[in-house]
Amino acid sequence: ANFDKFIADAGSGAAKQKAKYNSLVNNFEKFYEEDFSMPDESYRSFYRYREHFDNVVALDYEDTRISLTEKFFCRGLKNETTGTCAEFLRQKESSGAGSTRINGAKTLAYKNIAYGANLLGVTSFCSKGHYDDVVAKIQHHHETTLGRSNTEFPTNCLKNVILEKLIEVSIEHRRNILPDVPFTEAEEKRIRSEFWSKMTEEKRGCDFDIAGVLALPEWKSFFSGLERDVSCSGSKQ
Repeated sequence: ANFDKFIADAGSGAAKQKAKYNSLVNNFEKFYEEDFSMPDESYRSFYRYREHFDNVVALDYEDTRISLTEKFFCRGLKNETTGTCAEFLRQKESSGAGSTRINGAKTLAYKNIAYGANLLGVTSFCSKGHYDDVVAKIQHHHETTLGRSNTEFPTNCLKNVILEKLIEVSIEHRRNILPDVPFTEAEEKRIRSEFWSKMTEEKRGCDFDIAGVLALPEWKSFFSGLERDVSCSGSKQ
């Protein structure tokens, strides 16, 4: 029932407005026009909390030499979870796991295409099983039929002028929030290099262009054929 309501709501005007509001590019363009006032507010909030609580800790997310999990348990909660930190370090040593992995989540690209196709009226779903079936067919079409990786999709990306402002604000906040952490010229160079790599090569500063995908001939023909091949009566429930 919840899935049916989710799909029904997806076609509403409110859902379309919400989808537009949650756009990474739209949000940062708005922040840029307002001179990044929102990050400044977050910075001020951090110091307000620190004035009243002596255990507020800022973690250096940009330092990829130590995983975010280790930072959280061994630095952020060091006085409350010493046992958890010790156990984490023991497992890390025994498994030989690397320290730079931050997020191993699977891509949402194929689910985004299915959701966007429904949102734009290209296709529809009658059950969770039908939805899962379509997502699987989308992945197979993209990776096997078209022979593309899960990052090869049309995107809308932030302009360089906004990215330049974003990295400058980020470094400024890092200096202010982590004044006791050494920040050498070499460290700043590393952070800038990693930032541009993530934003451009990995496309972290981009929105997934669902409408652009659905406008491509290879996807138009796919969804046209999908309507003939997939029926609700034959989908998994």
